[in-house]
Amino acid sequence: RGVPAAPGLGPRRGCGEAAGLRAMGFSEEQARRLLGLQPRLGPTRREAAAAQLLLLGLSAEAALELLERSPALLRMPTERLRERAEELRRLGLDGGMAAGRGAAAGRPRPARSPRCPQV
Repeated sequence: RGVPAAPGLGPRRGCGEAAGLRAMGFSEEQARRLLGLQPRLGPTRREAAAAQLLLLGLSAEAALELLERSPALLRMPTERLRERAEELRRLGLDGGMAAGRGAAAGRPRPARSPRCPQV
């Protein structure tokens, strides 16, 4: 079973990268913090890591905190990260379990402003 592509994935720079992260559910401040992690890595790596964590059912804040505590996840090859996330899903870690830990599962996300913030 394949993992669906997350919205906002794709090569972006600067403002576009922040907009992609906001489209994934990160606030402007969270996007700014995420962009500051491993600045030498390309945007695809940050977005792919964040997307896999969100697909596991973590909230944007929980995903960001995990990436801040474990920046090695950002350096992990995207395919390997996807495989590990799939293994966690097979073991039962999904949105249902993460929802009990504060994920925003089931709650509508606030509308995002189309403007581009200064990051």
